[in-house]
Amino acid sequence: MRASFFALLLLTPVLPLCAQQTSSTHSPVSSILARMNSASRTERERAFDEAAERLGSDPTGPKDADSLRLGVIRLLVRENKEALKASSEVKPVSPAMSADDVQAAEGEGDSDYYSGLVGFVANLNDVRAIPALLGAANTGGIASRAVARFGKRALDPTLGQTKSSNADLAEGALWVIRDMLEFRLLNDPESHQRIKDALRSALRSSDSSAREAAMAAIEYLDDREEFVPLLKEIAQNDPVKIAGQRPDDGGDNGEFYPTRFSARRLLRKIANHEQPPIDSGLPASEYQPINP
Repeated sequence: MRASFFALLLLTPVLPLCAQQTSSTHSPVSSILARMNSASRTERERAFDEAAERLGSDPTGPKDADSLRLGVIRLLVRENKEALKASSEVKPVSPAMSADDVQAAEGEGDSDYYSGLVGFVANLNDVRAIPALLGAANTGGIASRAVARFGKRALDPTLGQTKSSNADLAEGALWVIRDMLEFRLLNDPESHQRIKDALRSALRSSDSSAREAAMAAIEYLDDREEFVPLLKEIAQNDPVKIAGQRPDDGGDNGEFYPTRFSARRLLRKIANHEQPPIDSGLPASEYQPINP
């Protein structure tokens, strides 16, 4: 009897702890995080919506809130991979396809979810999101500017991605560099030199989208005259030609070489000392770097 009494006393403090662990394991936050890993895109989207709502209005504790933020960042990493996979498997559009079939083939039905996820992660201003946002940088300015605003903290992963064998990833990183230069987010000589080295490499890329994105960034360099010899080479010899279109400057005997055309346009701007455009239509917060 005495032994049973002492055993009960020993177990008493353990029971609330077990109940607490069970409750934590099956908490709404744990359920949301688990469903973010679902094989079903619809289920992942629902989980994201719940996470966003909970982070936006629910009195979620700091630990759970951080778990949700990290979960959403990881979700974007996954959806980036799905988007890259889908872009490499785009089905040709048949004349017999209905509008709904075309939308399904092109993935337009999922665009709101993905763009909303990108925007949400961008607004977190969380340094842990740099890789995820870099993976989405070719989707538009929201992601590329969000990475650029981290300044030097984002430079190493951005420069690394410019060397990616995936053309979409490499191009996205170059757009981040353009935003860094446009908004003057990196001004130290070492970073400036590393950026110029990356742009030179991109101009020599076998992918025309990388060459185009590099030229868009070069426009914002104060010392862009250094690139004139490479730009002249592209303006004369770039191999990419598009049938059925004509250049405005008539530089290719009535045929259209888009990257040559872009290079000649940039060369004219450099020769005329034209200032690059600044997107003043953006909210002021977009121009501000994210403090460490």
